[in-house]
Amino acid sequence: MKFDFIGTFNRKIAERNINWEVSALATPDGRIFSLGSDSKLIGRIFELISYHILQEIADENEFILQPSEKQTVYPDFTLMKSKADTEKIAIDIKTTYRTFKKNGEPGDYGFTLGSYASFMRNGTKNIMFPYDQYAKHYVVGFVYTRNETAQEGQMYRIEQIKQIPVPYKDVAFFVQEKYKISGEKRGSGNTENIGSYKTNNMEYLINGEGPFSVLGISVFEQYWSGYPKYRAASKEYTSLDEYFAFCRAKGQDVDELERVYSYWKRVHKGK
Repeated sequence: MKFDFIGTFNRKIAERNINWEVSALATPDGRIFSLGSDSKLIGRIFELISYHILQEIADENEFILQPSEKQTVYPDFTLMKSKADTEKIAIDIKTTYRTFKKNGEPGDYGFTLGSYASFMRNGTKNIMFPYDQYAKHYVVGFVYTRNETAQEGQMYRIEQIKQIPVPYKDVAFFVQEKYKISGEKRGSGNTENIGSYKTNNMEYLINGEGPFSVLGISVFEQYWSGYPKYRAASKEYTSLDEYFAFCRAKGQDVDELERVYSYWKRVHKGK
């Protein structure tokens, strides 16, 4: 797939000087209702604004943009030349808000990057098109700071719209291939979602510097398609070090992969 989605998306955002802030919902009769800091609602706002950008990209590059019909079906959007296209592009919109340590420094950002127990094992389960028809998988990720003082459901008149507090601020975003920002742990303790590489350095996410960025996409797919399910009785590995030991026990030569991963850990120590 030669299409430069990352460069195209970033260029489109720069050209349009996008303001990601949305403060209210409007009714047809002119009533305005303020938004609170609910993370699901804010995530949906970023998705809707991104939809407009993605549609422009599709129109300008002769793609079809197909949104997912269900929340539980991967990905959020598919870019394709046709339904028969075997080099489709998967795009997921992910959001998270900043947390802060006692010293005021931001904590690590964490995203859930989709299921590892469905389409990565059964290529047609909970996915818009068969997994093997996708050439690329991208994440458009947003990080923001919550405005805890914003109250939802407060009614305003249209002329008061500038008085309505925006429920979030300091929006930062990145666009990157999913495997390059993936970590080695689940997104949370009781789900079967891939967890992102946790860091508070946005540059690492922008540049895609997670462990699989050096190990490669084939290792990413092998690792996560075999990662134990949440309720699995036997857990053969839950980390990359355990994965390498698992591979070696099966007679696989993983010396080079371990060397590369060891170097990555030294470079990214402290994130």
